[in-house]
Amino acid sequence: MNRVFVIERFIYRVKHEGYSPSEDEIRDIGYLLGQPTKKLNVVLDRYAYVFGRYIEKKCSVIDDYKICIYSWNPRISFRLFPVAIHAFGTIILFHNNEPKEVLAYPINKALSYEKSSEVSEHIYGDKIPREVTQRVDGWQITGYFNPLANRWMFATRYVLHNMYYDRGRLIVENFENIANPYIYVVDRLAQEEELYRYLDRYKGYTFTFVLEGPEPAIVKPPYPLGSDYKKYKLYLLMVRDPSGKLYTWRESLNFIEMNTPPQVELKKLKDLYKEIRGNLAIRSYFTYLETEDYENPMIIELESEYYPLAMEVKYLYDAKSLALLLSEGLRDDIRNILPYNLYRYIDDFDIHLRKFEELILKIDRNYISTAAWEIVRTLTMFKEHVDISVNEISKYLEEGNVKRVVRKTISIFLENKSFISRETLNQLSEFIYRLENSLKHFYKMNSCPTNPIQNSYH
Repeated sequence: MNRVFVIERFIYRVKHEGYSPSEDEIRDIGYLLGQPTKKLNVVLDRYAYVFGRYIEKKCSVIDDYKICIYSWNPRISFRLFPVAIHAFGTIILFHNNEPKEVLAYPINKALSYEKSSEVSEHIYGDKIPREVTQRVDGWQITGYFNPLANRWMFATRYVLHNMYYDRGRLIVENFENIANPYIYVVDRLAQEEELYRYLDRYKGYTFTFVLEGPEPAIVKPPYPLGSDYKKYKLYLLMVRDPSGKLYTWRESLNFIEMNTPPQVELKKLKDLYKEIRGNLAIRSYFTYLETEDYENPMIIELESEYYPLAMEVKYLYDAKSLALLLSEGLRDDIRNILPYNLYRYIDDFDIHLRKFEELILKIDRNYISTAAWEIVRTLTMFKEHVDISVNEISKYLEEGNVKRVVRKTISIFLENKSFISRETLNQLSEFIYRLENSLKHFYKMNSCPTNPIQNSYH
């Protein structure tokens, strides 16, 4: 059963019905909240903390009823405990503040391979999942039957159909209104594709979809305009039946035949991770691992290290992201995701970065502290805020970590700059030229016999 509902039901009975739970029940609720205990007051305090800090609850009130959606607080890093994996779009119906039923029970939170200690390669690397798909980089959408509206409704992972954010502030409109721009798009697509006709067969089920737009969700594009709905595409992810069973991607096609994310050849998780981690065109792989609990299979996400940077290059022309990818030797890979007319910018940046790396490589080890000071000083000529210290650069140089110095310095310099701006390239050229001259001048003043900084760049 949905863990959010189990906890809400327990708390209501204790607080409003005078229910006296057994020690075993208290312990079970404490376990779901991430703090096993047999003390009721500890569970109540833990509930107030978890549902006040980690899990957000947003509700729409309709007479004596309210419908509430539960989601993880996006301002806080995810922390794994049992109820947390259900706190990504669960929707519950209340009557007179009593939790009555689960209306929507979408897919469990995916755990990040190698980035979550619970999903380490040591433990899971040799496991072969039941199914694997590419991640469609869009917005997760939940489809559920809403008894108050007497129709199928959609929600995102974070808000109901009548909710949206405006400059960080939650706006809640009348329950009858589809105010969320993404839900408006899905509703139009569902009408045109006759999706509602198929959904009506499955009242009590929860359908999880993903909405793909003209730009990937990871670059945080603006809300879609209503007239843009034809630029979007809806994919079916997974279906959950009234018993709580979560079906795989392939199994879900037995309910509604529609687009699903591309399937990936089955391999060990560690091999899949090697395959995806350097990919610039695919955000991640999702894998489905069976467990003894059909309600809670392990959904593990294997993420590309470079995809976020690649999308910022492709859609935002972000100079910092381009430099970081070039520092990994991925020039040809970047070309594969960009149009031909942008190649010259990539080549120009690559030349400048190589020059800068050569300059750092030539720093005399006897003058590391001074060289680090010159780097920071030259940075401050171009940037108001320089988030790196002389000691930090000196440490990297002492370790021989030239790549780290290059990445950190260039990242600071190129923050919030566009690589298709000629001004950006001119400033980068000027920065390298000034740093080179500063280092040459220092070596000359100190009579360095080798003076490694020759006329390498102008």
